[in-house]
Order: sequence, then structure tokens, then C-alpha cells
Amino acid sequence: MPTVDEIHQHFLSRAPWVNREDTVDTVKAGDPSRKVKTVAVGWMSTIYDLRKAVELGCELFITHEPTFWEHWAPEGKNRRERGGIEKTRLLEETGLVILRCHDVWDAWPDTGIRDGWASGLGLTKLVAKSKDGWSAMYEIPETTLKRFARHVLSKVKTIGQDSVQVMGDPGMKISRPSVGVGCFTPNMDMIEKGSDCLIGTWDGNWYYWETRERFVECGVGVITVEHGTTENWGMRNCADYVRKTWPELTVHYLDLYPRPWTVK
Repeated sequence: MPTVDEIHQHFLSRAPWVNREDTVDTVKAGDPSRKVKTVAVGWMSTIYDLRKAVELGCELFITHEPTFWEHWAPEGKNRRERGGIEKTRLLEETGLVILRCHDVWDAWPDTGIRDGWASGLGLTKLVAKSKDGWSAMYEIPETTLKRFARHVLSKVKTIGQDSVQVMGDPGMKISRPSVGVGCFTPNMDMIEKGSDCLIGTWDGNWYYWETRERFVECGVGVITVEHGTTENWGMRNCADYVRKTWPELTVHYLDLYPRPWTVK
């Protein structure tokens, strides 16, 4: 059986884009030398998912987002504060190891976060990427913004989001939507490349007046979803990757993190 550190080094060795001296992809809790038989993979290591991982007998939880609500390693400031105390106690009592897989998996080709998000939406015909590589534009048969927004909603409903917010003329014709992931949202550079619809997240610096309203005045549609929604399919792919790479392991995908819901 592999150790946590062997799994960690496997991911890093296949991600030359990650600076090992400056990455958040580190062990957040537990013993890196612990041997692993059962693994949980999830978008965020919430208390709900950690409890379930313990119930399932997991030695390791691979998370994409922070465990202690702080992006930068070592996530120290909230561990002894409200919320963090309970989570710290659970990890110390059970020995569950937390490994973050963020910088590695964001840019993992084909099945990582960005490409997994596009694939989940049914976007397959890649037209262009942003200079930084975090956003990508795809070609689809011409449709209206309203119809495409309904299509996006039909997809994200399957992973727990009950609505999407749309800005722009419902009847405008679109054929080149762009997606980003998490905090890396499509911006003006994608409009300049010819995108007519941008799909992004609330927490990706998409301030109403500075970005979204400006995009609409530039003649494009804007569809807004939650951060976790854009990364859910990518982390499901991560769980599949762990299963295929280490077939001797039992792997569980967990997504018990609380999702926002809307009142209409």
C-alpha cells in the first residue's frame, strides 16, 4: 500500500507547472508516512466530509480547497478559532491525513478542474485559451442566451446547484461561450478573442459594476455560478484518477459540503 507522501510525490512529479517551493499542495494534518488503504476525495474538506471519511475508514482525505479556510499554506490562523477547534480535534483524535491537491489539479490536462468543468457542460470544441491558460472559449451551435443558460442550469442541477444568474438580453444570439474555474473567471481578454458569453463565479473578482455590468455593455452574456460548481466534475475526475493509478485502494468521492440555495 502507498504512503500519503508517495501519493503526494506522484502528483507533484507529473505537474511541472507547480513550484514546489511555493505551493499550497501540502499535507495539512496527520502523518505523511501513513500507509493508505482507503481514500476520500472531495472538493473541500468540510467537517461533514471529514466525519464521513472517518466513518468510511479512510486514512487519507484529498481535498482541492482549504481545510481551515485560508488559501495559503500552512493554513494556521483558524485552527484554534471557532470552527477550526472542532475540526482540529477530529483530525487529532482519528489521525486522518489531509492532503491538498490544488495547484496540481487545477491545470491537469483533459481531466483537471478547467477541462472537467467544460466537459461537464458539454463544451468540447475548443477555440482559444486565455494567455494565463485558466479560461477557454468553445464553439457551440448558435442559440440564444436564455436557451444556453437553461442548458447550463440543466447540467449544474445534477451536481447540486439549483439556479444560475444571467445578465444580458435573453434573446441575444451566442455561439462562443467561455469558461473559467473557481476564482479564475473569464475576463475582457476572452471578449477580445471573440467570446459572446462568459461563465464565471461570484468570488472570481466578478464585481457587479466593475466586471459583469461592463461585460454586458460590451455586448456579451454573463452566467454566474458557484465556485464549487465549476470544480465539482474536476474533482470527481481526480477520484477516478486515484482509482486507476492505485487499483489496490478503496476510493470514495465525497461532496457533502454545504451548497447555497436560492429562495424564489
